[in-house]
Amino acid sequence: MEKEKIENPIAKIEFEEAKILADLSAIVQDLGSIMKICLRLEEMLKNKSKDSLLIESFWTTALIKYARCFKSGKRFGLDESILDGLKGEPHKAHKFYLDMRDKHVAHSVNPFEQMQVGLMLSPENDNKKNIVGVATLSMKYVAADCEGVNQLGRLSKVFLGKVYEMGKLYENKTLERGKAIPINDLYKYTRLRVTAPGPEESNRPRE
Repeated sequence: MEKEKIENPIAKIEFEEAKILADLSAIVQDLGSIMKICLRLEEMLKNKSKDSLLIESFWTTALIKYARCFKSGKRFGLDESILDGLKGEPHKAHKFYLDMRDKHVAHSVNPFEQMQVGLMLSPENDNKKNIVGVATLSMKYVAADCEGVNQLGRLSKVFLGKVYEMGKLYENKTLERGKAIPINDLYKYTRLRVTAPGPEESNRPRE
């Protein structure tokens, strides 16, 4: 006879330590995703893939996720102190990745994307010189080279270890505060659950 499965109820808690722990868990997911993307992207670059659309998509996603880890607002964000003690020039690399996200991906305000328009003229030795038409020339930075991609992946791996340590600290703090609540009261708390939002909630800020 199959033994009946008994589920452990999970009481929803909303004190500050738990909220920070939730945010750190989200950052862990982002950093893990960046590492996987960089591995795939580095492999494509080494194999000289011609799929520029996929390469750009991978790189753009990695930059967006990286910047999310350092943006505070609705969720706890990392600060640059996490770079302290790292070898090489981590602050320079960090600024490059944030600038690429802010000034190239989110907004086209740096020289990594150029579009120029000119008038195409007839050859100079033509008897009748005139305007033949309009020409456009473009240049767009698609992704970093293998070293740049590898460095982003390595930075994310280092951050991941540090965020795990921070998460453990806040997990202990959350448990400590939870134990101060009468156990019978906890059983009366709202049960923890997540629900997928509908399209009408796309412009609603996260709680």
